[in-house]
Amino acid sequence: MSFLLESFWILCTYGAKYSGCGLALSSLLVMWGSRRVRRGARMAVPGAASPVLWLGLFLGVESGYNSWQSIPDPPSEAFSDTGGPFFILFLGWLPSLVLLGIGHLLLRHCWRKLKPPVRPPDLPPAKG
Repeated sequence: MSFLLESFWILCTYGAKYSGCGLALSSLLVMWGSRRVRRGARMAVPGAASPVLWLGLFLGVESGYNSWQSIPDPPSEAFSDTGGPFFILFLGWLPSLVLLGIGHLLLRHCWRKLKPPVRPPDLPPAKG
């Protein structure tokens, strides 16, 4: 379980460029998709944005470990990178889908709150 914390630290410290780029692109996709009217499109966009974040996380962990290992006098923990990249490679889609799904639901809720209520058109008075 410590490799997850180490991977998160690597993502924030050395791999922030890739993971931040993946998060930004996938968040933009989710923001765009949460405004769609058709339900199929609204559901497909978080599913399509999840691999974008997944790839960003994997590239962030992989390049983060490489950067950590290339610093002068790296600690021995820098070379114990067996758990983090494999976890992100095989199961990184799960936190991506959960994070983007929660973001999608929150955005849908906010868009409904911000949408002005629709007023019915004024009807002429009925003739008697």
